[in-house]
Amino acid sequence: MLHLKRTWVSIALAIFCSPGAFPQTRTVAITVDDLPCAGGVSPCDAAAAEAINRKLLAGLRRHHAPATGFVVQQQVEELGALGPQILKEWTKGEFALGNHSYSHPDANELSAAQMEDEIVRGETDLVPLMKEAGKKPGFFRFPMNHTGDTLQKHQQLVAFLAQRAYRLATCTIDNSDYIFNEAYVRMLARHGFSVRKLRKEYLAYTSAEIDYYAGLSRQVLGYEPPEVMLLHDNRLNADVIEELLVLFERKHYTFVSLETAQSDPAYRTADTYTTPYGPMWGYRWAAERNVKVDGSLEPEPPRWIVEHAQP
Repeated sequence: MLHLKRTWVSIALAIFCSPGAFPQTRTVAITVDDLPCAGGVSPCDAAAAEAINRKLLAGLRRHHAPATGFVVQQQVEELGALGPQILKEWTKGEFALGNHSYSHPDANELSAAQMEDEIVRGETDLVPLMKEAGKKPGFFRFPMNHTGDTLQKHQQLVAFLAQRAYRLATCTIDNSDYIFNEAYVRMLARHGFSVRKLRKEYLAYTSAEIDYYAGLSRQVLGYEPPEVMLLHDNRLNADVIEELLVLFERKHYTFVSLETAQSDPAYRTADTYTTPYGPMWGYRWAAERNVKVDGSLEPEPPRWIVEHAQP
């Protein structure tokens, strides 16, 4: 009888300790572009920018989600004295600021030297504020993810970033939030026409994109690395930030910092892929590893959303 009991204990331990007995730990880093406020169809004034960032930060705190906000310095200056005050809130606790250039240009249209100037000028408020908080900005994200349309330009810019102690900020999940936001702001101006429907569509589309990119990573890498979610500092995300975070929680993700996410070996993949476009990193990894993927399988935003986003 004792022997039988020991046998069952051994079997139970083997099952408990075996790989795959429980779901793989899934993690995601939240990143927010175009601080202190993404413009678009409805340019932000200081009051709107303050309200948007207050909502975003409150939602992130409630879900214990570290986040990195990427700063466009020109937009800080356009908001006057409130611009640096908004950024300061992003330096507290587990939040951090990253560099997103001075004026959000398309690197494809600039020389490497001009882009280097954009990087340096983008530090005007960012570096002092992070220093005041006892932190250093560690990441630069190229506007539109245009990391250099030629290999020479790409390599020169990556080397320049390294000289200034920056790492290239990646992103693995995109949900076309700027399109939804354009439609959302236009609907709000028409007194809420289809606003609830749009929010529902936005969350459903985001959920589909999370699943799509997770599958893409597994196809290319053989596993799902820590994800990096790309969002923008806009009205729609501010209004639904908690629902967005719940999407990840229901899919068993936990939130980590960008630094933690990019410590995974996947992010040390050779960075020689050159394109004039700004694809997510799953596609870049596929190109680096010569893995054929079918991008046509990626979901597209609903046609009616795209139509409402247009002038």
